[in-house]
Amino acid sequence: MTFVRSLLYSIWFYLTLVILGVLAMPIAIFSRSFAMSAVRSFCHLQAFGLWLICGISMEVRGKENLPKGPGLVAMKHQSTYDTLAPFTFMENPAYILKKELLKAPVFGVYASRVGIPIDRDGGMKTMKLMLAAAKKGVQSGQQIVIFPEGTRQLPDTPADIKPGIVLLYNELGVPCVPVALNTGLVWEGKGFLRKPGKIVFEILPPIEPGLKRAEFTQKLKDALDPATVRLVAEGRAAQDR
Repeated sequence: MTFVRSLLYSIWFYLTLVILGVLAMPIAIFSRSFAMSAVRSFCHLQAFGLWLICGISMEVRGKENLPKGPGLVAMKHQSTYDTLAPFTFMENPAYILKKELLKAPVFGVYASRVGIPIDRDGGMKTMKLMLAAAKKGVQSGQQIVIFPEGTRQLPDTPADIKPGIVLLYNELGVPCVPVALNTGLVWEGKGFLRKPGKIVFEILPPIEPGLKRAEFTQKLKDALDPATVRLVAEGRAAQDR
């Protein structure tokens, strides 16, 4: 049954992507705000499809900790869904994303409008370009979203903080909001199955700007790791009922 549900959801995902993406594209190419509205609508459709087809619900906790205006959001990364769900509860996110996504049909057009693409093998040049784009985003009121581990991890993997988040934290001068989650339990990082369960995104209290590198890195780990362990345990318990 899980396989059949996953197949039906996959059809739902690509059907809504093509229909909404193609219809909105002529305007989205020229208007970021319109592109953002289209992406937000698509992500709401995915939340609905996961609930209706796969029996996956979603809860967002700690919304009061989200920046009301520009900010930096450091999010755990277990699943593709981590790139979709925040558009349903964040005001104006701009993702740091790998430039390969820009080549994807339909999706790539919108990724270029609402994200900050980077070449993960580009070294210092990539860092400078990312920082320049992030500063511009903050100046226009965006919340810069980055996965501090750089790539998807298994649900039980402790946070491995990469240099990119430290650079942004040091240079942007805004609070950093950690976000823990348990998405990998229902939507695996690599895999087709979408398992029934409850996704939780927990937005944790912000880390104040101005800390030294080592102190900031430890504070981020100390926020993400125990919260993620708790959410993963909660999600597993719900799946075992």
